[in-house]
Amino acid sequence: MVYGQSLLLAGMAASLAECPGLEVTRATTWAGACRRMAGQPPDVLIFDLTNACESQILPLLFKHSGLLLIGMDTESNQAVVVSGQGARSLTLQQMREMVGAGGDAEAARHGDTETGGHGDLEITR
Repeated sequence: MVYGQSLLLAGMAASLAECPGLEVTRATTWAGACRRMAGQPPDVLIFDLTNACESQILPLLFKHSGLLLIGMDTESNQAVVVSGQGARSLTLQQMREMVGAGGDAEAARHGDTETGGHGDLEITR
């Protein structure tokens, strides 16, 4: 699930929706996100870190222990992975692979993990 209203998140949702086997849902409001999570919680929640209310987002880790939270910092073009798993810098393609693997950071840790080219997104913990 992608939660938020930023252009970065809209682009991220569109990019992820192109991945075979991924079901991407969007919620632009917290109430909408809660309604969607009440039915069947997603494996991954991507949210706007710069506009998020931590008192809403972080308790989700306790309620849904397998949930991978990825906070997108729209000001620095970084993503913060909030989970019990460690992550190093990943490209956008590696992030897509990690999301496709249901948050398994090890599944995304193959190949070169350097960033810096156009379209790369640095993910830090």
